[in-house]
Amino acid sequence: MNEITRKIAPGVLAASLAIACTPTFSNVYAASSSIRVGSDAPTISDAIDMADSGDTIIIPKGVYAEQISVETDGITIKAEKGAILDGSRIKPKSGASSMVYIQASGITLDNLEIKGLKLKNPSSSITPIGIEVDAGSRDISISNCKIHDMGCLYTKDSDEYNAHGILVSAEVDEPIENISIKKCELYKLNLGNSEALALNGNVSNFDISENYIHNCDNIGIDAIGFEKDSDNDLDRARNGKIRKNVVESISSDPAVNVTYDSKCAGGIYVDGGKNISIYDNFISNCDIGIEIASEHKDTVTSGIKVTNNTLVNNNGWAGISFGGYDAEDTGCAKNCTFTNNTVYNTDGTTFVIQYACDSSNIITNNLFVAQNAAELYTECFGANSAGNTVSGNTSNAKIESDSENKVVDITGVSIDDEDHTIAFGADDEIFDCGSSRTILNH
Repeated sequence: MNEITRKIAPGVLAASLAIACTPTFSNVYAASSSIRVGSDAPTISDAIDMADSGDTIIIPKGVYAEQISVETDGITIKAEKGAILDGSRIKPKSGASSMVYIQASGITLDNLEIKGLKLKNPSSSITPIGIEVDAGSRDISISNCKIHDMGCLYTKDSDEYNAHGILVSAEVDEPIENISIKKCELYKLNLGNSEALALNGNVSNFDISENYIHNCDNIGIDAIGFEKDSDNDLDRARNGKIRKNVVESISSDPAVNVTYDSKCAGGIYVDGGKNISIYDNFISNCDIGIEIASEHKDTVTSGIKVTNNTLVNNNGWAGISFGGYDAEDTGCAKNCTFTNNTVYNTDGTTFVIQYACDSSNIITNNLFVAQNAAELYTECFGANSAGNTVSGNTSNAKIESDSENKVVDITGVSIDDEDHTIAFGADDEIFDCGSSRTILNH
């Protein structure tokens, strides 16, 4: 959520699968009746007010200039193609800054387009949000929604800009459980210090899958912990999956986002989370492809499994960044694994280890390729970046920390942006490290 100042060693370029079940939803909300906006109710809000548990609200094609609040359990909201919730003429206010607010159970939201809500001046209390799921909610399905062209209008230099496309945020004593966010598109979001899609606090059993997040000025997907209570293990997103997403063109470039002074936005970021599987994602042209860390001192990010992801030209800083960014002021990472990932950079560094120094962290069977100005592998903080289990990776140069590193001569690289694949030609016959990429032998 908050801007961080990254500290790196001199000379370094800046910049178990987890127990994570697919959400299981309750069937206590028996189907009842259908309410059609325009014929049965004049507005979406009126339809929601009319609805009982089990009802379905149909939103026909059209532009709706309203904010909606869902606080009755068991409602399904289905938008027809061309149904747009437009906040361009709405001024966000403290306590009323979400286009869709959900605090209920058994809610399904499908196919709604949301745009336009913008914060015109910095504020410590107003955060424009496309869809907000608030504390105490459970069994929530958000699918096929499109959220774009909203967030912050940077009218002056200030750190008090925040916005989200989708925010799921729970208090320690009011958990959120069973969340599915699938096949949504989030783009052209000006986020200030915040994230396009965030899971923050006591949020468990989530599945973030097949979303397309692109062209945003801060983090794409974030699983956050310890912002409300760094001493409470419940205050962290956990037991979830982040899978089969495409995340592209994510950057906190200070020329665009005035709340940052460097390019350090991750495509996928776990900050303090626990027991999360991150797999089969394609991430390209972000400042950092995947970052696993903990920003809060004396806290530990743990049980994160990063598997079979393809990371291409995340050149702002790193393909993968691992561990807290400051060995004195942030937390560290333990019991995390990185396997079968392909990381290709032409600038920055393919794999950076920061504050993570435990043999329970395993980095194995990955393919790291650094070309042009890119560095291959960096341990930033001496002993605080050493002692992890680094073994059996394939790369186009030697990784000294890897006891079984196989070095190959890469003769060609082919990137297919439409199919989200990358293929390498190599002089040597090398093993196929996983299905996220293709290796061609010449």
